[in-house]
Parts: sequence; C-alpha cells; structure tokens
Amino acid sequence: MTVKDGAITGIDLIRHVHGPDHGAEQILVRVMERQSLRVDAVSGSTTSSKVVLKAIESALQKGR
Repeated sequence: MTVKDGAITGIDLIRHVHGPDHGAEQILVRVMERQSLRVDAVSGSTTSSKVVLKAIESALQKGR
C-alpha cells in the first residue's frame, strides 16, 4: 500500500485466495477513489470484498 500526503495512492493485492477471480479486486479502485474503507462490496463477491477491505484496514493500521 502506498500512502502519500495522507492519501491512499496505491494498493497492491499480493495474495488473494478467498474467492480470487470473482471481481473483489475492484474494491481496490473504490477505496482509492473514495479514500475510505466505507465502500459498497462488489456484487457477487461480498465475502471476498470484506476480506480485502479487512486486509486494507490492517495495512493502514500497521502504518500508523
């Protein structure tokens, strides 16, 4: 994850084993566009979206 001047500028999904190839990766774009973890889950990939969001949250917390 890349954060510059308080904004998320990049998110690298290194490993995604919880339902890969079901579109949950789209959540990365949503998070960067809104600069928030409060985004809608990807339709058809709700659980995978939640897993990815939790990973992003964890990465942000580790960076503090």
